[in-house]
Amino acid sequence: MPRSANAVATSPGELPADGTLLTARGVRSREALLDAARHVFGAKGYANTTIADITSQADKALGTFYTYFPNKEAVLEHMAIEFKTDMESRIGSIDVLSGNRYDLIHALSSAYWTNCRDHRAELAAIFQASMLDERFAARWREIRADARVQMTATISGVAAAGIASNPEPEATASALGSMMDYFCYVWLIEGGELGQPSIGDQVAIEAMARVLYRTIFATSELNQSENAT
Repeated sequence: MPRSANAVATSPGELPADGTLLTARGVRSREALLDAARHVFGAKGYANTTIADITSQADKALGTFYTYFPNKEAVLEHMAIEFKTDMESRIGSIDVLSGNRYDLIHALSSAYWTNCRDHRAELAAIFQASMLDERFAARWREIRADARVQMTATISGVAAAGIASNPEPEATASALGSMMDYFCYVWLIEGGELGQPSIGDQVAIEAMARVLYRTIFATSELNQSENAT
């Protein structure tokens, strides 16, 4: 079947539900639905959002939704992939060969915090869906796996270079990544800590950078006998 003259080539993850290529108008319609979903997810929460809510916010017919997405979960999966892609783009723009080690860690922390801040509605929905939907939770683990692998490689590389040692790089990478995920969730989505509803971007970034730097470049801990003395 010949393509429409104004069809837009897309990656497999961006194809509409019927598998055809999107026209320029189709791209705009799909983006309108995604923007509407972000708004409604942020206002009502993922669990309470219906497809009708999304199409109403986008001012689209209900049937239009199914041209591009089979269900609400597919919308969120698309957003999760966008979250990862944007994160990789921000981190990829950092010059890892210039500056000192702390400046690099600070830049990485800034990229992470800023991406979570700019995608806070999606991040909130991802956290909610991960607790409610085992299939999506498994998919989210797949999406975020690359970041953990990269962090593990960084920690292992530091050890190989003799800069610092860490006997469990994979566990350490998981601990650091989970800390960053939930730290961003608490301050950007959950409303902060009791009695302190918000912190500035720089305070948050510097807090994450200090924890990352001191963990990745830590000297060996005292053994138990030394701790006991």
